[in-house]
Amino acid sequence: MKAWSAVRVVARVPARALSTKPLTVAVLGTGPVATAVKASVGEWASVTDNASKATYAVMLDGDFDKMGKSLSASAVAVAVGCKNAATVAKAAPKATVAAVTCAPAIVAASELAAKAGVDTSEVTNVISWGSGIPDISHAYVGKTWALELSEDPLPAVTSTPEAEAAAAAATIKALALGSDGKWMSMGVPAVGDFGTGEGIFYSVPVVCKPGSFSRVGGISLTPAVAEAMEASRVALLAEA
Repeated sequence: MKAWSAVRVVARVPARALSTKPLTVAVLGTGPVATAVKASVGEWASVTDNASKATYAVMLDGDFDKMGKSLSASAVAVAVGCKNAATVAKAAPKATVAAVTCAPAIVAASELAAKAGVDTSEVTNVISWGSGIPDISHAYVGKTWALELSEDPLPAVTSTPEAEAAAAAATIKALALGSDGKWMSMGVPAVGDFGTGEGIFYSVPVVCKPGSFSRVGGISLTPAVAEAMEASRVALLAEA
């Protein structure tokens, strides 16, 4: 097995957050991904491994039911994957829970940036649908529509430990500090928008304010994207 060394995921946050670290985030997990997430989150918050004493929590691996039961009623938590987020939400019905699903979108954005020869910060509105289907049909690289750089709206990408760590760190950061109006994909309780049905967690684009999220509406879907989303919905229902 190829060894992977932990990466440092850089998060751009307000200077006041860097200096005062007013928030406490529990990062629950093991291995290099957890190490990288702790390093990233530690730049803007205090990090702990005790979810009961934290306002925010990142759940990477382990017993998700047990971790969910350790949350306070006012906690905001993210868990890797829609099925795990549903488990946490069931165990902590008063907490705000979302799923980390944006790793494929992070990889797709990185590939677009490489094609354009720009920094990934120039890439916006890449979506992860369902369990994490990357969609670039609404994305831009600077002011250039992504489909002018790549013909496939649903690029085949391979996630990496680095992307998984970046996704977890970015998701909790958006929920803790807000996304400044930028789209962020995460798995949230399905309410029927985009044909997602109900009773599952399903990844859609959202914008965040500290402690909460709002779904982005009015997004058009091509037949290919809609078909892929439906396949993901069926698969997630089968897991529920």
